[in-house]
Amino acid sequence: MFERLCVLLLRLYPLEFRRTYGREALRLIYDRAREERGVIRRARLLIDLIIDLVSTSLTWRPPAPSLARAEDGPRFDFIAPHRPRPEALAAGTMTSMLMLAGFALLFQPRVFPPAPAQLGEGSGGEPAGFESSNSEQQVVAGGPESDARHALIELVATNLQERYFERSIGRQLADALLAFEKNGQYRSVATGAELAERLTGDIYKTTKAIGIPPGAFVADVVYSARALPVGPPPPMTEEMREHTRARMIEQNCLFRTIETLPRNIGYLKLDGFADASACHETTKRAMAAVNKASALIVDLRDNGGGYGETALQIAGYLFDRPSYLYDPRPKSPVPSHTASPIPGNELADKPVFLLTSSRTQSAAEYFVYNLKMLKRVTIVGERTAGHQHSGAFRRIDDHFGMGIQDTAPPDNPYAVKGWEVIGIEPDVTVPGAEALNVATTLAESRTRRR
Repeated sequence: MFERLCVLLLRLYPLEFRRTYGREALRLIYDRAREERGVIRRARLLIDLIIDLVSTSLTWRPPAPSLARAEDGPRFDFIAPHRPRPEALAAGTMTSMLMLAGFALLFQPRVFPPAPAQLGEGSGGEPAGFESSNSEQQVVAGGPESDARHALIELVATNLQERYFERSIGRQLADALLAFEKNGQYRSVATGAELAERLTGDIYKTTKAIGIPPGAFVADVVYSARALPVGPPPPMTEEMREHTRARMIEQNCLFRTIETLPRNIGYLKLDGFADASACHETTKRAMAAVNKASALIVDLRDNGGGYGETALQIAGYLFDRPSYLYDPRPKSPVPSHTASPIPGNELADKPVFLLTSSRTQSAAEYFVYNLKMLKRVTIVGERTAGHQHSGAFRRIDDHFGMGIQDTAPPDNPYAVKGWEVIGIEPDVTVPGAEALNVATTLAESRTRRR
């Protein structure tokens, strides 16, 4: 250990000194370390090394550069590199500190109050009314006399009145928002995101008052810090589709965990419903892996949605006959019934538990909602997010848009008419972090009774 400390001190000597005398110095250190044993002698050796280190660093200079000459050619001078002198380092450090202090005093940045991106002007065929701005810039969205805010609310009201599939209800919603704005209910709103949230909340407050059942999608206002694109997105090329399929397969089609827990309880953690055109076979293999389970837990706590076709495919394993799953989208491409019964499937009569959280949304809510309405599962965890968006999306300006039910949705046979805004209430309410343990306990209890 003592020898290592001595070698560490030697590493602090100037580079050229170590190159020239390193081996001899190291041999001398080892010789003295072997001869001078005991605390006092070794302490003296360390002191000698430290003193020598200081004096060498301050006074030692490398040998004069050697010159390489050629009789009949150019002359080259080889300059050996060396560390800067201590006085030069001190002078440079002091100069740098003075320069940094000077810059800090001379260049003081202006500070702007925190707020959202300014309301921007729409382009293309959309109504105008706002000045466009850089989406990175942060400014106040509206004040007591904000013309931009007033114009935005008028555009939202116009879309409701002209595009909601029931014109009389659209007119009532539009009138209500304009009345709220006239009464000053949005004067305290400081950000675009807050304004969008307040407008959406007031739309659903009004729908409740006029008798539209909770859970049905009507309309929502969306704010984006980045500028919203104009027109529809470009169509996907075959190359893009292949790339997406490859990525999904690499991620095991978002099946994060497939395993069998103690007491033969199957467990699937599924963080999204991937495109069935790429993941149909992966989903079949995942369901086959838990086919012999006595009970099944499907973890959707981190599932942000995806494709309804995959949700329908998984639901097909839970029934012994075709079962209807309600889709709120008009002319949905997803079939209305499961493909049950599935040959060789043994899960149709097994207890099933779904884990949910406030992050469970969209297609995952379609899956949870229908299985709850059919009384096929036990839901454990938190109320879901309440995001449906079954209507058409319209751009209002650079940063605001709205989804609106412009076509009548299909008839819903269930008593609860959807999950928009209200989410889906679990059968067993527990914090999301505890849902798996609680569901496992319930599954073990159910399997004992079978």
